[in-house]
Amino acid sequence: MKNQNFLQVIKYTLIAASAGIIQVASFTVFEKVLHMKYWPSYLIALVLSVLWNFTFNRKYTFHSSNNIPKAMFLVFLYYLVFTPLSTIAGDRLTALLGG
Repeated sequence: MKNQNFLQVIKYTLIAASAGIIQVASFTVFEKVLHMKYWPSYLIALVLSVLWNFTFNRKYTFHSSNNIPKAMFLVFLYYLVFTPLSTIAGDRLTALLGG
């Protein structure tokens, strides 16, 4: 059991890190290559990252197929609060710093 928990931690960490890489890479492409404004770049990158993280952690880390719509709805509720706050704050900070 202890070995299985350690493996779960490793999988979770690798998937979370890959989600972070996806968010940073896609944000960079949207903002620097496609010259999109900060907030749509951030928002699209965040959604891509969350979908990746949710999907792969459910499949490979937690092996959960129980009530996927409910789990996705709970994730949606969390990001319903988090996303506008982080998007607005990031956009204002970028404008303030002249980015």
